[in-house]
Amino acid sequence: MLERGKIDSKQAVFLMIALVLPTAVLTVPSVVAKLASQDAWLSVIVATLVGLLIARLVVSLSLRFPGKTLFEYAEEILGRVPGKVVGLLYIWWFLHTNAFILDEFGAFLGITILPDTPFLVFFIAGTFVAAYAVRSGLEVLVRYNQLFLPLILGLLCVIFILSAKDMKVARLLPVLDTGLVPILKGAAVPVSWLGENVTFAMIIPFLNRPKEAYRVAARAVLITGFFLLVSVLVSLAVFGPNLTRAWIFPAYNAVRVVSIANFLERLEAAVVAVWMLGGFAKIGVFYYAAVLGSAQLLGLKNYRPLVAPVGVILVALALLCENTVVLFDFLGRVFPPYALVFELGIPLVLLIVALAGGKGGKKS
Repeated sequence: MLERGKIDSKQAVFLMIALVLPTAVLTVPSVVAKLASQDAWLSVIVATLVGLLIARLVVSLSLRFPGKTLFEYAEEILGRVPGKVVGLLYIWWFLHTNAFILDEFGAFLGITILPDTPFLVFFIAGTFVAAYAVRSGLEVLVRYNQLFLPLILGLLCVIFILSAKDMKVARLLPVLDTGLVPILKGAAVPVSWLGENVTFAMIIPFLNRPKEAYRVAARAVLITGFFLLVSVLVSLAVFGPNLTRAWIFPAYNAVRVVSIANFLERLEAAVVAVWMLGGFAKIGVFYYAAVLGSAQLLGLKNYRPLVAPVGVILVALALLCENTVVLFDFLGRVFPPYALVFELGIPLVLLIVALAGGKGGKKS
């Protein structure tokens, strides 16, 4: 096996949360409010329910093939050549999605605190830190995430609480005024982010208790959905739907207006810290999935020689994004249907073919 590290269920939950939350918590409110207005919070609830279904699908498929990653059981289900084609598609998706994560990483830092710094500097820094963790192995990546994610979640809780004095419930009303269709359209964006947990298919073989994978996936989606819901509610209650959709990072701007007795203020530095610590972990997970999958596809005995070349490709892909406007237009309009092909479409086809052909063991 290329990876000999093992992780426990708690570490796996943290890792799955890190797959989605660091970037989504700041960008989801704006993107969803553009479609569902003050009902954006209902879109997040719908998205969380769909995210639970996607997570169950991924886990059900993985548990039919114990000890095997997505790349390995795709070949067993479809045959060698079609399976490798699916593997190539997923390598592309892991890299492409990670490139957009790097673009978000650079956009946030460039817009908020370092406007004169070229994005290339952020891309190289983020990739370098992630590459070091990936090269060190899954256990190192997981331990880094386990160290910082509780801090990140704690900071978010404190920030949301401190924003309470600026909130007005009236800004969330009237409920269901936009109708059902805008709410469902708004749900597509957070669904595509929550669906990134399909990457868990690369991690399940390394759980020390694989049978707990259902519980791990459900907890991670629910916790992530909760924080996304609170982020949307805070943004709407502080700014209202019109300003929320106008901001690029409304949750960040909500923190900027916090002022307690003219003493506790300027807390946006905490948000930047959350973004950077969580961003490194998220980049690392997708980076790890791409490197491990590439090594399995090529039949290598060690994935570490691929870390550097994959990092170069990742930075090059991130540089292809023209500007921040193009980035967020893609994330809000194009990314949901594109991502759902990999998050829902292909796993569903693989599971149907496996069940029809009687391939894999019984569902655990």
